[in-house]
Amino acid sequence: MVGSRRNLIIAAIVIVALIAIPQTMSSYITYVVALAMLYAILTASFDLMAGYTGPLSFSHAAFYGIGAYTSALLTLKVGMSFWFAFPISVVGVFIFSVIVGYPALKLRGHYFAVTTFFFGHFIYLVLLNSRNLTNGPLGLGGIKPPDDVLGISFASMNANYYLILFFCVVIVSFLMVLVKSGIGRYLVAIRENEDLAEAIGINTTFYKVLAFGISGGLAGMAGSLFAHFFKLLHPSTFAWMTSEMVVIMALVGGTGTIIGPIIGAGVVTFILEFMRFAPEWRFIIWSLMLIVILLIEPKGLMGIAQRLRGGK
Repeated sequence: MVGSRRNLIIAAIVIVALIAIPQTMSSYITYVVALAMLYAILTASFDLMAGYTGPLSFSHAAFYGIGAYTSALLTLKVGMSFWFAFPISVVGVFIFSVIVGYPALKLRGHYFAVTTFFFGHFIYLVLLNSRNLTNGPLGLGGIKPPDDVLGISFASMNANYYLILFFCVVIVSFLMVLVKSGIGRYLVAIRENEDLAEAIGINTTFYKVLAFGISGGLAGMAGSLFAHFFKLLHPSTFAWMTSEMVVIMALVGGTGTIIGPIIGAGVVTFILEFMRFAPEWRFIIWSLMLIVILLIEPKGLMGIAQRLRGGK
């Protein structure tokens, strides 16, 4: 009870601090925090699959890109409002993830990981070479911000920031409730021993595909928000390096916790952004940080925090 109250107080303080950032910080800081929140959505959704269900996936950048391009193309080529394109892209990526996940999840271990890696690279190549649809390596520009709602204009960076913050809070809350529910317990049982979980009557195929679908759909949601925040898309944003970065962010924070990968996303994003003045050093520092953290505590920053609290 005390722990739950403490967590709610910490969450409230963090949300208030995030709300205050556009009003108290520079536009650059606002941009970096918005980017960190998008990565937080990606890593939290990734953790549902890798941290709670077990299989390591390298396809998150693909679902991120599909969501981004679907939402952007629906608004640019079909003339659809963002508020219609947004849910369509999320549902579309969810369905696509389920279709991909059903056969892929029959594989286990590194076979599944390698399959998702090549699937992610295939999607990148499709985005890169579909010149008539995605404008290929030239990038897709002219993406409009979300349409006004109740007199609120989303043309400014600050308004888009608050939109991303709203969905970030909603998604994280949804995932926290989900992993504590009966579905979450089934996912953990599958992660710990899939054969035993199936033997006691858990439909492992259904829950693995469900987790993969939700994970992909939420990545697509982040992609849609990304497209209308930055207003420019390029295939390189959704290459395999992005999937690798999501995995590393989750490991830095600590998988199987939801909150840990979010913290990892923030830490890695800020290090990479604030080391732009020394591009030849920033990836070295990032790599060293990952090595040091995992050597100290394989469970990442959340594991270190647990140690400091005396293992409670």
